[in-house]
Amino acid sequence: MQEHPGGGPRYQVRLSVPRRGGWRAWATARGEFERRLAEQESAAVLAARIDSEVRRGRDHVRVVVAATVEAADVAEALDRAWWVFRKAAGDDAEGWDMAGATAEVRPSSA
Repeated sequence: MQEHPGGGPRYQVRLSVPRRGGWRAWATARGEFERRLAEQESAAVLAARIDSEVRRGRDHVRVVVAATVEAADVAEALDRAWWVFRKAAGDDAEGWDMAGATAEVRPSSA
């Protein structure tokens, strides 16, 4: 794991969260979510973006958010990325199936 000038190691975090309401509802909310996600970048969360959207039928969408996070350990990296996701969801938290979320955290190679 590589240390960086900010102090701690960096991790790549991928959050995969089902979106309620299907593709049309997601298409309506996507721009605002993406804007709020970008607003969360900081010294600890260096990059956060929508990585992919998986559509299965018209009622199922799974959104994958990728973030580069500087943290002391894996748990802190996941906590920071999840916080960023929740802030980006904002008032639209009911539009997400948070219980169906999955995460993957790996040391960053960059």
